Amino acid sequence: MKRVLITGVAGMIGSHLLDALLEKNTYSVIGVDNFSYGKKANIRHHLQNPRFTFYRVDISDFETLKILTRDVDTIVHLAAVKKIGEADSSMDTLRVNEHGTRNILEVARMWGCKVFFASTSDVYGMSPDLPFREDGDLLLGPSMIKRWSYAVSKLYSEQMAFAYYKDYGVPIVVIRYFGGFSPRSSFSWSGGHIPIFVDAVLKDREVPIHGDGSQSRSMAYVDDLISGSLQAMENEKAVGEIINLGNDEELSVLESARLIHEIAETGLELKLKFIPMEEVFGKKYKDILRRRPDLTKAKRLLDYEPRITMREAIRKTIDVRRRDLETTAAYVA
Repeated sequence: MKRVLITGVAGMIGSHLLDALLEKNTYSVIGVDNFSYGKKANIRHHLQNPRFTFYRVDISDFETLKILTRDVDTIVHLAAVKKIGEADSSMDTLRVNEHGTRNILEVARMWGCKVFFASTSDVYGMSPDLPFREDGDLLLGPSMIKRWSYAVSKLYSEQMAFAYYKDYGVPIVVIRYFGGFSPRSSFSWSGGHIPIFVDAVLKDREVPIHGDGSQSRSMAYVDDLISGSLQAMENEKAVGEIINLGNDEELSVLESARLIHEIAETGLELKLKFIPMEEVFGKKYKDILRRRPDLTKAKRLLDYEPRITMREAIRKTIDVRRRDLETTAAYVA
């Protein structure tokens, strides 16, 4: 029985990974989360499982992490403070992501654990070299723009991970996740634009489009992300590597809104609200116009292949979200 600790276990990726590990019957899992983003509802169905133990713990709590990881084989480090707009403080993003990752790497060094570290496609920034390759150059914007604090914190954490790998022999795997979603996503900006748009369409509200909506993204359904994550956790070829995971199907933000409206079949008009980029991120911020992964390395090392199309992924998310909203409405009534 392999023992895994997941930070951020109640989040979208964390809770689905928990499902997959417990389904295998060869893993026991310790999960930690402080519920700043994750939801207890995402893991409630496993709370009575004898192979799962949950602790409400913050990743800044080194002493508790040191105790919980003593007999663990692999630490999956997903917990993080997400990207922000110019009106938000960047201190938590910088402090928690750096300090939390350092804590995880240090306890892994103490007890001889493998670390699976969740990084982000944000680190590619505005690189013009598409699709983004793991060994490609990175291009971030000016330091005075708070929007880059998330990318900087994750990039610094990647550097720390490789320092622990090369200097202390801690086995690490760095995964750069491209956008993903599921019905368990946060239906706020921390969950990305797809859940926000789904919610707006189902509630007959305006869909908020930053800029003109021509910027494109490659979004994956969580099942594909979990499949690739399991392969990366279990394949020794992934140790010491940075690997992109996601879907290389590319769609503009505006096209995404229209596709969601089409699939939802609400019979109502699509309401779009275009918000100038400077209102969200400030005048000096330049949006990332395209984001598309090169999945060659994942396919070669992990035999990874995304299988769920954007259309199918949106339909799955809409179906569950619609049922949840109807249940809530019936309960309130």
